[in-house]
Amino acid sequence: MGELAHIRNILEEIRRLEHVIGVSLISRGGLFILGDTPKGVHQETFAAMAAIMLGAAETSSAELKDNLSHVQINLVEKDVVLVGAGTRYLLAIVMDGKGDNDKAAKAASNVVNRVEITI
Repeated sequence: MGELAHIRNILEEIRRLEHVIGVSLISRGGLFILGDTPKGVHQETFAAMAAIMLGAAETSSAELKDNLSHVQINLVEKDVVLVGAGTRYLLAIVMDGKGDNDKAAKAASNVVNRVEITI
């Protein structure tokens, strides 16, 4: 299986989680790499903001001498969960607001830990 197909399979595994609307692979520099975002979302802006938020949270956790599990953004109708995926990437999971964000973050972390994202 090619590397791109492998990454698509990883994203699809996360997308199949209950209450997940979309999942994106984003570079830590803020570039949208692969995946999907909800209709009407500007992928470039979404990717940049996700990278900034995760980077800020990681810096904060380092200052507090603790490890970051994930970043959770609770909106009125949706939630966004950001999970680090190695040193070069992150996963942004958009949920419908009805699911267990911690469970989704843990499942995404488990998928990421099983495979190395190296595109």
